[in-house]
Amino acid sequence: MDYRKINSHIILLSIVVLVGVIISMIGRRIMLEKGFDTGTANLTFIIILGICIVLYLIILATLAHSIVPWVMKKLPRKNKSTSIVIEDINNALSEKEEMLRLQSIDEIRRNADKLFIDKEIAKINLFIEYSHLTMAPYITNDELLRLDEYIKYFARKESLPDNLIPIKPRELKNPDMFHFGWNMSHYFEHDKQEVVPWLKTVFSELNKLSPSTIKGKLYDYQTRKHTIPNIDDIPKYMSENRS
Repeated sequence: MDYRKINSHIILLSIVVLVGVIISMIGRRIMLEKGFDTGTANLTFIIILGICIVLYLIILATLAHSIVPWVMKKLPRKNKSTSIVIEDINNALSEKEEMLRLQSIDEIRRNADKLFIDKEIAKINLFIEYSHLTMAPYITNDELLRLDEYIKYFARKESLPDNLIPIKPRELKNPDMFHFGWNMSHYFEHDKQEVVPWLKTVFSELNKLSPSTIKGKLYDYQTRKHTIPNIDDIPKYMSENRS
C-alpha cells in the first residue's frame, strides 16, 4: 500500500473541508444577520458544506478520468524517448562492432590469400631455378623461357596452352626427362601420373611414347648414372649446388 497517496488525499480533503466550513460559516452568519432563526442558519451551514464536498468530488472525478489522462497524453514521454535513444545507440554500436568484425575477417582472409600466393610463387621460383641449373645446358634460351611457363602451368594444375611449342633437349636421353618430370611432380606434391601428359606434350622426344611406358620409368633405382637423376629433396639439392 502506498501511504504517500493516502496522505496526499487526506490533506487535500482536509483543505476542501476547511474551506467548505469557512464558506458555510460565512453563509450561516449571513443568514443570522438577515434575521433568520438559528435552526435555518445551521441548515444553511450544512447545505453549503455539503455542496462544497459534492463539488470537490465532482471536480476530483473529472480530473481523474478526463483532464489528467488528456494532459498525460500531451506531455512528452521522456522515459520512452530515452529508451528509444538508448536502443538506437546500442543498435548503432552493434552494427559498428559487426562491421569491424567483418573487416577483420576480410583482412585476415586477404592476408592468408597473400601468404598462400607468396609461398606458391616462392616454391615455383625455386623449382624454376632448379630447372635452369639442370636443363639450361641442353636447351636454347627461348626454350628455357618457355619451360619456365610450362612449369608454372603444372604447379598450378592448369592446362597447357593448345599452341604450345614442344622443347627438344640436346644430349639428354629419355630417362633424364622422365626423372625431371618425377622431380617436378614430387616437389609440388602432385600425383606422379599427372606429369605423364605434361612430359608427352612439353618434350617432343616423348610424344610418341605410350603413357604407361613413361609412367613406369619416372623413377630409376639406379638414378645416379643419368645426367638428370631423381631427387627427393629439391631445396636441399639447390642449397648444396648453388654457385
